[in-house]
Amino acid sequence: MRQGRPGSSRRPGGRGLLLAAVALAGCQYMPHAYEPRSPQIPEARTVPVPGAILTFTSDGSGSAIVFVHGNLADLRVWASQTGPAFKRFQRVAYSRRYHYPNAWDGDGTDYTDANNVKDLVAVIRELHLGRVHLVGHGAGAQLALEVALGHPDLVRTLVLVEPATSAAAAVEPDFGPLNAERAQLYQQMEALLRAEEAEKAARLLYDWANASNGAYDDLAAPLKGEVLDNARVLGFFLAAPPPALPCTQLAKVAVPTLVVTGERTNPFFEAVGDAVAKCIPKATRETVPMASHVVQRENPDTFNATLVGFLATH
Repeated sequence: MRQGRPGSSRRPGGRGLLLAAVALAGCQYMPHAYEPRSPQIPEARTVPVPGAILTFTSDGSGSAIVFVHGNLADLRVWASQTGPAFKRFQRVAYSRRYHYPNAWDGDGTDYTDANNVKDLVAVIRELHLGRVHLVGHGAGAQLALEVALGHPDLVRTLVLVEPATSAAAAVEPDFGPLNAERAQLYQQMEALLRAEEAEKAARLLYDWANASNGAYDDLAAPLKGEVLDNARVLGFFLAAPPPALPCTQLAKVAVPTLVVTGERTNPFFEAVGDAVAKCIPKATRETVPMASHVVQRENPDTFNATLVGFLATH
């Protein structure tokens, strides 16, 4: 069973048609490997992993924090996680395959949950980071969870920001309508992507995640550019959604875990955050005020204090 797709059915050739549409839309809307909408990241370096070359930034020294972004983002979404509070840590943020500013060399069939997990493991090992504090946002939280479950020797602590692992909340009585709303959203996005309307699909997702119609349109131009730089991957994600992680799986997480959501986020993420925190043994649950889905950017001072405070005790 695939996560977050209740009642959905696959039409013959659906994945291939969606990937083909995204490939065409990528050329039309997001050609950032050649004509970037946003400036290149001057401090970035690259690390080779099987099947891709990934961009990353690294600064500081001490135990490593590895930041994993979500589906409409890249390493820049962690730009506010810096400053004196992090002086005891090495900060590593990387862009997942196909995300800005990585080259778009394939057709998207290699943009899978399994490959994204392998990439994260490879980044930790290739950079010789040892056991890391693993921080994931949105879809990145799913990847962080899978690495913590499959490679506990690589993870010191786990921080899940706005996780979307809906299977954990499936048994909650009020969650059904929230999950159904997301499934309907995904169907609308797929239709837009097939029509080569990548920006409209990104707008739908961004507004839904932030529980605010107009949230995307209200973004400053540079931040809107970041969303557009990565909107092309949405079809790849929808064509191959991640596996479900029910509560029975999450109960096997054996590292200290912090679950964070924003006060103004979509109720879907609040419900999932509550459920995930209940499923993982001794997890800590926090809500960041005056923030919606992109917690780490909307209220960085409180988020950073919460994050560093948690890490300091582990």
